[in-house]
Amino acid sequence: MSDTVNLVSEVIPLLINRSMPFRKSVYLYALVAAIGGFVCGYDTGSISSIIALPLFQKRFFTSNTFAYYESILLASYLVTSMCGAFFSGYFCDHIGRKNSILLGSSLLLLGILFEILGLNLISLLLGRFIGGLGTGLMTNAILLYQSEIAPSDIRGRLISIFSLLSVFGQMMGYFVTFGSSYLTSHWCWRLPWMVQFVTCFFFILAICFLPYSPRWLIDKGKEKEGLQVLSRLHNLPREHKIVQAEFLDVKELIKAERILGQGRTYAELFERSGSSLKRTLYAFFISIATCFTGNVIISYYAPQIFKNAGLSDVSASLALTGGIGLLSLIFTALSLQWWIDLWGRKALFLVGSFLSTICMIVIGFMFHFYAVITNSEESDVSVVIVKNSHARWLIISCMFLFSASFAGTWGVANYVYTAEIFSTRCRAKGLSLTYAISWAGSIIITYCTPFFLNYTVSGVFFFFGICSILTLIGIVFIPETKGKTLEQIDFMFDNHDHDNSK
Repeated sequence: MSDTVNLVSEVIPLLINRSMPFRKSVYLYALVAAIGGFVCGYDTGSISSIIALPLFQKRFFTSNTFAYYESILLASYLVTSMCGAFFSGYFCDHIGRKNSILLGSSLLLLGILFEILGLNLISLLLGRFIGGLGTGLMTNAILLYQSEIAPSDIRGRLISIFSLLSVFGQMMGYFVTFGSSYLTSHWCWRLPWMVQFVTCFFFILAICFLPYSPRWLIDKGKEKEGLQVLSRLHNLPREHKIVQAEFLDVKELIKAERILGQGRTYAELFERSGSSLKRTLYAFFISIATCFTGNVIISYYAPQIFKNAGLSDVSASLALTGGIGLLSLIFTALSLQWWIDLWGRKALFLVGSFLSTICMIVIGFMFHFYAVITNSEESDVSVVIVKNSHARWLIISCMFLFSASFAGTWGVANYVYTAEIFSTRCRAKGLSLTYAISWAGSIIITYCTPFFLNYTVSGVFFFFGICSILTLIGIVFIPETKGKTLEQIDFMFDNHDHDNSK
């Protein structure tokens, strides 16, 4: 193992200090894989707006069952996404990252088809179940693939492309549904899913042309193919010292990991010996904290929150929701280009938690002091409405500020940090558990939110404000991973003298 450490010490100047040319192959492969983020983000943006459409509600819901079936419709997708994420570790290790992306995207395509047909509520739920299973598998595989093809100096940027396209997809979902909301037929809710279907189909075709992960190839004994992929990623010949150095680095690390045994189990993630348990707890903390910033309720319930804030027009609520998506896209792009690899992951987490605390508490106070209970114009059901115009626009402003800050901080850094913190040996299974926990948190929040919004709107935001305060404290204790290769991160954790506060 000491020989490996010495090798890495010799490699570091080559990888970090050398002025590298533009690696177009790496960017191209990461971009193509990240289109899956667009497809998943599009679903998040479109489903929240589709549910708000009167024709959709009339076809699948009644006024008395809306809150219940809204929760079921959203939670069903998240439940199977959690299952897909959990089992993704097995598929990613056995059939590879690329093939797992193909399998997940094919399941998602089938699920979207059932949604478009929309014969009845059962058909719709079946589509959500199948689509969610594919989404969970595909999301984990994409981020695992990106982390393993990316050089250390731009890994944060490349993985962040997934976040960027996810936010872009979410924004497009808002705007496509906003445009289709003016249709007077059932195509007002079918059209957004048709756009997603076509995008997913071409995504599957594009994935077929991507190379396999070089680390997965080398791990499976296909060293010649792995070396060839590394050569393509660096745009350098196979004999070049940088390509050879990284090849030997990965090969030696895999050899060292095999000393621990061939079998890779989930139990390894929780072993007290070594650094596995510590890495797992850090990843789980980031995953859970991301859910409880409040982003889930903004993503799925923004139209309803705008309605509670006093905007009764559905189209106006959808337009504002689309505006949130556009602002999130801009800040995700800023983070991708400059912040994630310049400031580091930890700084973004701290800034994001601080702004989340402020926004959630301010929104909570506005609803607490200015909300009144009135009868809905469409039915006799009582609803909470903010009639004070100043309070209304402060709520809307805080929602925009929160969405922008989350997109530029947690929305980018959480994917990067969790994808790079696990060892090569445990990365697939570690990420599968991490994202399964993330989906589970989203399920709980998504299912409970409609009932809590009916009971206390202000209390929902106060709750997430308190969660953000606790997260702010926890972030202080996690280590920074900026600028390190995946192999260097391994050695950082294995070295008991590393500085956690760095």
